[in-house]
Amino acid sequence: MIEKDLSGNLEQVAAAQIIGKYGTDSQHGLSLCPNYSYFFGKAVSGVIPYTLAGKRAMSQGDPACRQEEIQKLTDEYIAFCRRNGYRPVFNSVSLEMARLLETRGFSVLKYGEEAILELESYSLSGGKKGALRRNVAKLDRAGVISEEYCPQAGRDWSLEKEIAALEEQWFADKKLKLTYSVGDLQFDMPYGRRYFISRDAAGDLLTVLSFLPYKSGKGYCVDVMYRKLDGPTGEMEHAIISAAMKMKEDGVEEVSLNIAPLAGIDVTKPDTGRIEELMYVIYNNMDFGYDFKNLYRFKSKFDPSVWRERYLVYDRKISPVRLATSITRTKGVADPRLYMRYKKFFVSYILFPGRYREQGESDKL
Repeated sequence: MIEKDLSGNLEQVAAAQIIGKYGTDSQHGLSLCPNYSYFFGKAVSGVIPYTLAGKRAMSQGDPACRQEEIQKLTDEYIAFCRRNGYRPVFNSVSLEMARLLETRGFSVLKYGEEAILELESYSLSGGKKGALRRNVAKLDRAGVISEEYCPQAGRDWSLEKEIAALEEQWFADKKLKLTYSVGDLQFDMPYGRRYFISRDAAGDLLTVLSFLPYKSGKGYCVDVMYRKLDGPTGEMEHAIISAAMKMKEDGVEEVSLNIAPLAGIDVTKPDTGRIEELMYVIYNNMDFGYDFKNLYRFKSKFDPSVWRERYLVYDRKISPVRLATSITRTKGVADPRLYMRYKKFFVSYILFPGRYREQGESDKL
């Protein structure tokens, strides 16, 4: 059991140790960053990372513990939230976790779909991967190469300076930054990350990728993705495929392209609620800060082996606007202007839902 008086990096390190031992969820590594706190089990060895948005405790992914102890750890965490006046929100959880929480009186919504490449059988053959295959082959012929960077084995300060410049260019172009469940490179404390870069034939840096481990290193989830803005078409697809094939050689079983938030939400069901409608409208109408639909299209290019459904589970007393703004605030809105723009959209939809239903998918806000 982890002592309760741990603080700062010590808590993070303790959480990382538990996640490394029991973590089977691709989302676990995303919480190993400064803005998270950690609930450690008393009766079981386990951890649930969370971050606060007001009085809403926002967790990411399933609990990290032995499979047979998930119910006990979950109940401990819910009791902890109630003692402190927090309303729990469980983001991006599995179907099994969503069903467990539903028996505890929580509301359940589909949140999105996670794209998984099962590496043993994955290849670039097949009609659905035609464009991907051509882009990868074209960049191979042009002399683009991918290589792994291992800061754990020794820091390359010159390379890290190049990476910092690429990162700065990337976010400067975004104007309003929304990272949304995406972390930092964290070269100082990698926690098992694997880093890959690609360069063109002239040696210029084109892309930077980081992957977070899960399933004791049998799975890796893409986290950070930066690319040269005026680089060749398909540079990121080439970088991801190159990294995935290298990891396949090393015995990695699957690569997660992470979650496409809000994808696959069905609003034709007779029991569709207001929050589901709001999420559907966001997916089809929002393109400022974060383009949900284009992210799904990008992941679809890889023709994933599996699309795993992910769920949003929350305290029934949280209002739709509170829920939406809490998720936005805790998942990467770094610019207050962008946060207020999202909040204005949420409030506008709640007050005037017909306006957005009439617009349909063809009009961008």
